[in-house]
Amino acid sequence: MDEWITPDDLKNATNAAKGLPKIPINTQNILRSKKLITYTKTGRNVIYKRVWIEEYLEKNIRKAN
Repeated sequence: MDEWITPDDLKNATNAAKGLPKIPINTQNILRSKKLITYTKTGRNVIYKRVWIEEYLEKNIRKAN
């Protein structure tokens, strides 16, 4: 079953976004406007699938030195 995450969940790293880093709302807006992260809208509400956030993180994570 798909796990849906709201921008507020991702900002606060609530239970829905457990295991994901906090991403501020402003950063999420920039990622969406530049089409770097996949999202969908229901009415005027933005939602993400956990898989879409994990894919973005995998493509853009920096390796530790």
